[in-house]
Amino acid sequence: MNYTGIRRVVIGVTILGLSFATAAFAGSAVSLPGVDNEAWSSCTESLCIDAPPPDGSGGWGFNSAINAPVTTLPVGTPATFTVTLMQPNTGPLPFCGDNGSITLTYNSTNDFSLNLTDSRGNTGINPFDRGGVATFLYSGDFFCHSDQSVAYTFTPLNPTINALVTATITVGSQATPPFVGGQEVSETFPVTIVKKYKY
Repeated sequence: MNYTGIRRVVIGVTILGLSFATAAFAGSAVSLPGVDNEAWSSCTESLCIDAPPPDGSGGWGFNSAINAPVTTLPVGTPATFTVTLMQPNTGPLPFCGDNGSITLTYNSTNDFSLNLTDSRGNTGINPFDRGGVATFLYSGDFFCHSDQSVAYTFTPLNPTINALVTATITVGSQATPPFVGGQEVSETFPVTIVKKYKY
């Protein structure tokens, strides 16, 4: 093999290596400044959580001052985080009258502190021997709406590129033993925490 052939092989292997590295990096939780972080969600045929803007109005919401979705939060300023339960409105609401819960998970060491009283006056609890979990119980007519929102107050603690809050709604008989017949959906909302706003 001559010099030109060797050089082509080396270039080809280098490009292939960069392709694998880029694919592996893109699939990881790491993100770079200026790169949009997208929410992740799961829905069933009867239950969903509203997406953040522009697809919905959930999560960190919309910043009317800059006419754009909220993508950054300043350290130390309480921020509203909205979870909106969605059910099909084409017939009887599947979970009207059922009991259920909304569980929030987050990094309580570095990213957020959470006020354990929601916008409806309910107090959340952490049933586990770990931080960053809060479960709020709901019953009665809470699930008797095709769209039902509840807000929580998080206070950002430290700058970070990718702070995550995951909301999980469990409703129906799955919410209590023997955990049969109910449904569960989740959505993860990313946001960047900065020292202060640029605006």
